[in-house]
Amino acid sequence: MPNLVLTGFGAFPGVPDNPTQRLVEHFRQQPALLPQDTALHLLDVDYRSVGAQLDALLHEPPRALILTGYSNLATAITLETRAHGICAPDKPDATGHIPPSSAEQPPTLHTRIELDALRCVLEAEDLPAAISHDAGQYLCNFSYRHALQRVEELEHDTKVLFVHLPALSDTPLAANAAAHLPLDSMARALSRIARELTD
Repeated sequence: MPNLVLTGFGAFPGVPDNPTQRLVEHFRQQPALLPQDTALHLLDVDYRSVGAQLDALLHEPPRALILTGYSNLATAITLETRAHGICAPDKPDATGHIPPSSAEQPPTLHTRIELDALRCVLEAEDLPAAISHDAGQYLCNFSYRHALQRVEELEHDTKVLFVHLPALSDTPLAANAAAHLPLDSMARALSRIARELTD
């Protein structure tokens, strides 16, 4: 059973170089930055396959699951409180697929993690942190809700958190993003979050 599972996403329309993929690759090269028995995984930017990927990662429930995604609106390491069932009708995934709309939206689900305390931990280490109540209407929100629902259905005590990241400094995305951070700062933040959720 892994202690921690940490995920990122690959490229998607408009983001050919996803900061979260770079983060996962960084941790693969420096595994000592994360708790022992951490599993790293890149999720498909694909509505039709990401659920099955998450189900496989949760088959042997880890103590914590940290999902990361890029947002050009993020001004800090952004901790998401909840996920809803709405998918943007004009934002196809990396395969060009958009899920069909439904008249009945599933209920919003919330993380069980105390995010105010986690934000204070990051800020105490001079890492910019924020709490958000809207994970968007794309694969980030979709995957977060799926993971929260699966853990609830299976009655696991896995801590589930989605973290939105700004652009990486010195990359093309940084020119038009709300904020950017160096990879080292992102890695320090996620390393600290991981240890807080697994200690």
